[in-house]
Amino acid sequence: PLTGHRFGSHVMLPVLVLALALQRSPADCSRRALLRRAATAGLANAAALSGGPARAIVNGDSVSDAEAAATGSVGLWIDLSGCSVCRKDKPATCSGTLVAPTLVLSARHCLDTPRMLNGTLERVVFGSDMFGAGASRDVVAVKSTSDYGIETAGNDLILLKLSSPAPKEWRVVELPLGLLPSKEEQEEARRKGSPFYPDGLGFPSLATYGYGQQSTKGTTDPAAYSAGQLRRLGVSVQTEIRPWAAGFLTKPVDRNTGTCAGDSGGGALAFVQDPKGRGIRQFLVGVQAVASLPCEDNQQVFVNPAAFSEFLLQASRDLGSPLQPTINWREYS
Repeated sequence: PLTGHRFGSHVMLPVLVLALALQRSPADCSRRALLRRAATAGLANAAALSGGPARAIVNGDSVSDAEAAATGSVGLWIDLSGCSVCRKDKPATCSGTLVAPTLVLSARHCLDTPRMLNGTLERVVFGSDMFGAGASRDVVAVKSTSDYGIETAGNDLILLKLSSPAPKEWRVVELPLGLLPSKEEQEEARRKGSPFYPDGLGFPSLATYGYGQQSTKGTTDPAAYSAGQLRRLGVSVQTEIRPWAAGFLTKPVDRNTGTCAGDSGGGALAFVQDPKGRGIRQFLVGVQAVASLPCEDNQQVFVNPAAFSEFLLQASRDLGSPLQPTINWREYS
């Protein structure tokens, strides 16, 4: 029941999956320095937390429980027992990111597609192994872009309300809703010499996390099912990240890697230096919506949360856990 979009020779499909970052920007030196040093530090921290570079999901990197917690990564458990055409012994999986103690941000189709199959987005799992994790929280309420009549391109976002706060080890990831100047603020950004003018974030590499299949074969062969293990992958941005652009295109940093079914809703994280010199800030700049097949050497489209800031602020209020902007580009000027 899935429909796709074509990018060149690739067919892009919704993926019930994941993404990571290094710096490769053609823009001015100040922004390159701001992001490069931060990305290097962020990736070094991730490597230390993982305990080593063990290769897995479409040649991504294994992730420890500590790294899962530090990056706010969570798994979405989708019960398929009511589906007449699905396997009954395994759930469908999606990925998500903790954005408040009781809120997870993920992809809207992680709710819509299972509903069409009589499946249920049941709970959120905390741990690098969805099947061995000791902690989970029931999903007690949801708000999607469709609830607010947002039917524009790239509207693949959903907020999940948890039955109780996430485990204390899990870190809330910042949504940088004011990090980049809007269209109306471009002239002010130019006058103030903002490092985000004129190219926004430019074309960095990002860190993405997901619980999806470890090979293309796992998307069609039940015997090759391999979802449920959290993995990290590096992707480089191919189109600009702007607050007025609904999404952006990426491709893997390394050959023979990629994202796959089950990584939908996984976050793309950017590591940016704090404007007041207080270390590295970890920002959620993308939510995976679609990816091309085959999973190896594929392309991904991430929804830009900043383009849907009004939805996120209103929906979080309606769910009783209001989000607040935490950063503004003027702090870097």
